[in-house]
Amino acid sequence: MSKRLNLFAILVLALMVMFTVSCEGPAGEMGLTGADGAVGADGADAQVTCLSCHDSDTMLDNQLELARSQHGLGDVAVGYAGGRAGCAQCHSHEGFVEWATTGTIGDANYTTPSPWQCSTCHGLHRTFTEEFDEATDYALRVNDPVVAMFDETVTLDIDPSSNLCVNCHQSRRGYDSMVDEGGLTGTLTSSHAGPHHGPQANLLSGNNGSMAGEPFAPHLGAGCVGCHMTEATGDETNINGGHTFWAVAEKCNDCHTGPDVVFDASRDSEFEHEGYYDYKGFQTEIADKLHELGGLLVTEGILDSTHSTVPGTYDIDTYKAWWNYIFIAEDRSHGVHNPYWTESLLDEGITALTP
Repeated sequence: MSKRLNLFAILVLALMVMFTVSCEGPAGEMGLTGADGAVGADGADAQVTCLSCHDSDTMLDNQLELARSQHGLGDVAVGYAGGRAGCAQCHSHEGFVEWATTGTIGDANYTTPSPWQCSTCHGLHRTFTEEFDEATDYALRVNDPVVAMFDETVTLDIDPSSNLCVNCHQSRRGYDSMVDEGGLTGTLTSSHAGPHHGPQANLLSGNNGSMAGEPFAPHLGAGCVGCHMTEATGDETNINGGHTFWAVAEKCNDCHTGPDVVFDASRDSEFEHEGYYDYKGFQTEIADKLHELGGLLVTEGILDSTHSTVPGTYDIDTYKAWWNYIFIAEDRSHGVHNPYWTESLLDEGITALTP
């Protein structure tokens, strides 16, 4: 091998070594620390959504209010009808939840019905996210417009929150349901005949009386929740409003101002709700007309001395007067839900039956 070839081989070997050995030298000294970046936005507090309802003050207020309500008491509604399959849909917690969840309660009775509670109206939590899903998280179980029980061609629609109330606070029977063929008489087969208890949505909406009515727009616009569940303050705190469902008289004064205001701040602690909303004496006027008509119906024999219905067949004028009397009495607002129509319904009966 020539010297030139050996020299070439050495050169190639040197190049191979040079390209396979790192050229990086030892690490230098650590540089200066840079400035901190901007502080990021706070993350969502996982408890905020829960605490909107579950903070101690809110929950305590809701529980106190519900305990003072007829819904929480449930002595009449639940004790008598809460276990009966035909009534439990509205008269017990268990019945309403089953109906709202499945659409029916079937034919089975409930052996241990209970009064209404938070989860009667509000669904169970499922998503637990900050932006709750109205269909699943602590929202109302039902809020769609309601097909009326007395007439499936009629839809009762106040507002989504109030529609929950409408499902139960409506007539079960229609005015025409007991009018005989020909329209000259009405036949009552039971002492429980009539529109049934709590036809508030019908009176407010102006339907199912002996004469056609119109919705009372100011109160229909406020809705059930707007009048009955505004949180009260001052002397009314935990006594009216919220989950007591007693209308807040202070809320009435938002519209009824001037010398005829409803709320009387001088009332004593043993206050009675009836007559408390006596704007311009109208509730008193309706109560007097209801009493007058009741007396006339006793004379006609369609009511007994305790104002209970007496089964039988009656001429159409007596039947009309009786229906309107029961309708207004069972509404229990003494005209507040639909003042002018209420007065017309009572006047019709008084005029027809006055000798």
